[in-house]
Amino acid sequence: MQSNEIGRRDGKVVNPPGRTQSRVGLAGSNHWLRNPLLIFFLGAVAAIESVWILRSDGFYPVDECAHFLYSRFVLGALPATVQTWHRPGRLWLFALPAQLGHTFTMFFCLALFLCLLLVTYRIAALLNIRHAVWVVILTGLQPILFDISYACLSETPAALVLALSYWCHLRGKHGWSLAVASAVFLFRFEMYAFALLMFFLSLRRREWRILPLVLLGPLLWIGSSAVISGDVMTFFREWSKFSHLGKYIPGIPVMYYAENLDTIFGIAQVIFFAAGVIVIIRAKRTAQFGIPFCALALNIVVNTLAGAEVFHWTGSVGELRYIAVVAPFVGIVSVVGLSEAFDRVKPSWGQLALSVLVFGAIVFNCTLTTHPRRWANYEKIVITMTGALRAEYPDVTVLSNNCIAAYVMDVPPSGGPHFEKLDEGMLAKYPRCLILWDPYTSNPRFFETHLTKEKLLHDPTMVVVDRYAYWDAEYIAFLRNALP
Repeated sequence: MQSNEIGRRDGKVVNPPGRTQSRVGLAGSNHWLRNPLLIFFLGAVAAIESVWILRSDGFYPVDECAHFLYSRFVLGALPATVQTWHRPGRLWLFALPAQLGHTFTMFFCLALFLCLLLVTYRIAALLNIRHAVWVVILTGLQPILFDISYACLSETPAALVLALSYWCHLRGKHGWSLAVASAVFLFRFEMYAFALLMFFLSLRRREWRILPLVLLGPLLWIGSSAVISGDVMTFFREWSKFSHLGKYIPGIPVMYYAENLDTIFGIAQVIFFAAGVIVIIRAKRTAQFGIPFCALALNIVVNTLAGAEVFHWTGSVGELRYIAVVAPFVGIVSVVGLSEAFDRVKPSWGQLALSVLVFGAIVFNCTLTTHPRRWANYEKIVITMTGALRAEYPDVTVLSNNCIAAYVMDVPPSGGPHFEKLDEGMLAKYPRCLILWDPYTSNPRFFETHLTKEKLLHDPTMVVVDRYAYWDAEYIAFLRNALP
């Protein structure tokens, strides 16, 4: 007789969804606050991440500083927010927390992360997976997801959106599931493929009335861009520009994500994921786990196509954090494999020993591979120079393409009376100004300023007022006076 179960309890199989729920399922549905192991796991993740937050004074590399500032000054920078890079879901989600500073925003991100872990646990409970509570650790301490979970970025909110959509699907709320899945377009638009997957599932069930909900996310983005700019075509023009961006560094190999699964999800998680796949296949339950498998495959395929150098299709350079969006689904399958391991260890002391070993291994791997975010030495130079310039020339506009300078000054990075982006147009606009030159951002990745250090040094209207050397890089502050 074919088995439809994933876990066992005392030699008896656990019923799948639709039959009498197991105690794990009931705990997940009604009494999760009374589950001490769940509280312990959530508390462990929260404690580790709180330590990381309190020891952090910098931002996640490359993007987070700019994202934080655009959320903090979203109303002042409103015309610039229609650009595709900003993603309205992330921009407005963090707008209020950002008013209270970066540390508060990181703790707000932690709260979102704990919500994600709780939803993931509820999913595992609905699937009647034995030892479902372990999904909190298997998901919460995945290295890349943990590392970005307190950053002002799009990936963790996108993962929460996908998890909520899948949770609604399992509860039979297909309209809500499709609407929520569509909202992922506002955070990570490549994962709109997940919304299309849910759309085809509804189409297969002939749920005609809810099918238009798949357009909710794109329509919200198009509508918000039209309201801000006054032009309904703004969204489409910005998307055309974004799709033609070149890669600022070479793209990734085709097998890059597959080769780095252990780095993304964690060594123990990948091992238990592989075991979970075997258990699911042997139990002939692949249909029940079809959505998590498809979501993972779609994410890897889409991001490989976007980031691989051989295709050179988009400006994406294939960052590992893009794959963390499907981390909850990896955790769900991993807990199936872990449950099988627990069930095969019969003595209670053996299960306890295995529990301690697995918990310790996961915590050790996460804390070893992630670190609090500290200002790098070259960023400290920019901070020092910006502070000195503001103190000595408080009424002179600073031109720079480094968002850290805007962060130090606490002004919008899009530009204003105290800070503007460095390019030839701004030099013409401000004949008297300060220029903060650094080799990493003075010629940004996605547009050319046509300015070089040599050109500025030979300009007779400019005087060097500060200068730092760091290895082979040079940081220079100029005072420009081209007034007649």
